[in-house]
Amino acid sequence: MANLAPYISSIRLIVVMFPFLAILLLLPFLIRQYHRYGAISGWMVGVNYAFIFYLLCAYALTILPLPTVDQVRAMTGPVENLHLFDFVHDFITYSGFVLTQPRTWLHAAKSPQFIQPFFNLLLTLPFGMFLRYQYKKRFVTSLVLAFCLTLSFELIQRSALFGLYPRPYRLFDVDDLLLNTCGAMLGWLISGPLGKILPKKEDIVETLEERSYRVSINRKSVAILLDLTVIIVCDVTYNLIVGQPHQLISILLYLFWVVVPELVGWPTLGQRLVHLKLTDKSGGKAGVLQVVLRNLFGYVLVIGLFAAELYVLNQTGTVIASELGTYYFLSLFGLFLILVFVISLFVSLFTKQFFHEILSGTRLVSTYQNKSEK
Repeated sequence: MANLAPYISSIRLIVVMFPFLAILLLLPFLIRQYHRYGAISGWMVGVNYAFIFYLLCAYALTILPLPTVDQVRAMTGPVENLHLFDFVHDFITYSGFVLTQPRTWLHAAKSPQFIQPFFNLLLTLPFGMFLRYQYKKRFVTSLVLAFCLTLSFELIQRSALFGLYPRPYRLFDVDDLLLNTCGAMLGWLISGPLGKILPKKEDIVETLEERSYRVSINRKSVAILLDLTVIIVCDVTYNLIVGQPHQLISILLYLFWVVVPELVGWPTLGQRLVHLKLTDKSGGKAGVLQVVLRNLFGYVLVIGLFAAELYVLNQTGTVIASELGTYYFLSLFGLFLILVFVISLFVSLFTKQFFHEILSGTRLVSTYQNKSEK
């Protein structure tokens, strides 16, 4: 098990990081699903979630753990192996395996000469399964994609992690290219019979179109996240170009991207991509006051609350002792309001409406048209 310790620690790191990365990495998939079908499937989300988790683990296992620069500088071994089937020679020579002596088989299976090639075979086996089952890729396409994936592993290693180290700390090995590619294609073959007992994508799509008229909290959240992501990217880009942040630019971006379209009666980009439109309770165009209240309660106050809480917490380390009590009270009060906000989000899972929609008298309705309506 000692040989597996670095791999286990790498997987643990990804398990800790993954929940924070998953939402960002899944956002393009969720947008595509809502745009194409008007709804999402929990099964399809889970499969794509697992695929992202697999890729993160695969890259972590081929890159981590990271050595120190001094450790790498002291390395003197080869940086590449361009001799194909060296792993077969090593297994026959050093594992103690004798085909005619069954008592040697178990010992050989525990040897590094077997474990490492076998691990390389298993590493990409899920990749081929995902390609065939979820993404419906044919054999030749899957073969090319599998080779590109394993080539990326080896090139990252050969580049000394994009030049961050003075020399490669892992071997560029053509045997790994072969084994990883074969592993993926083995997974592709296994996925054939396995796919017959798993839910079929065609059947799932039919149920999605039946639910396309419903506007779930998840669908609204995807639209909001997309709009906020675009605003943040534009804001950060401006700051990088100009060299200093400016709050006025952030406000103008928000007004231009969210408030103005809603005032005019147009959907924002996020709403358009997931087939949503803002209306009042009766389905008509939302009024000016309703739009203002919606954005005031839904964005301005919430963002302002978190910003104020961070400011108060930062000030507790700099104010004089006589004022600490006031700042502690403000901090606790802010945490209480944040807790109320979090509870309101939980309640919205049951009411199907965010609190700012209820307070402003607005709602988002579906504009999706299924195939029978087009």
